[in-house]
Amino acid sequence: MDREVNPDPFAGIKESTEEYGVYDMHYERIGRVDDVFLDERDAVSYIGVKMGFFGTNSTLVPVEIVRVNDKRLLIEVAAEAETIKHAPHFGHDDTVSPELEDRVRTYFGLAPLSPPAEPGEPYPADDTGRFAPDYRVDIEPGERMEAEERLAGTPAGEAPLAGERLDAEGRWDREMRDDGVTIHRRRD
Repeated sequence: MDREVNPDPFAGIKESTEEYGVYDMHYERIGRVDDVFLDERDAVSYIGVKMGFFGTNSTLVPVEIVRVNDKRLLIEVAAEAETIKHAPHFGHDDTVSPELEDRVRTYFGLAPLSPPAEPGEPYPADDTGRFAPDYRVDIEPGERMEAEERLAGTPAGEAPLAGERLDAEGRWDREMRDDGVTIHRRRD
């Protein structure tokens, strides 16, 4: 009997309109998938897990410790519920920065994405742009939004496409699906 092997184990979660439950390593239900983070190759990098009834934050879980079961619409995380509960969180209006990604990865025992800084050299020696002039300093009240839009890459007066938002750093596009899951696409 030939079985078709799907090269992308997360294809179902990216395309499904049904809710996926999330379970810990002891098969205890801990929440549901609330966010899916896709990299520039459209591969899933992280899932956001909404835990509890009134939770306003999601827990960011790297896909390296996740197993998907499309048939039963569930995701199993290779960690205990208590460990997942205390993992770094993010709010829907928060930015998922490279620093947060590194904190999440190291929390779960994975290598960070950013290389560690050399001891004794707290700042890169060739970093001359850190102290460059910043036009946002001399803006009048009310002009801040226009400056933030310029930094995020959205031309002034022009909004992102309907249903999409950019985070403060312009690193992720956000798209809300009808089933309540937010798809985040990395803009590198």
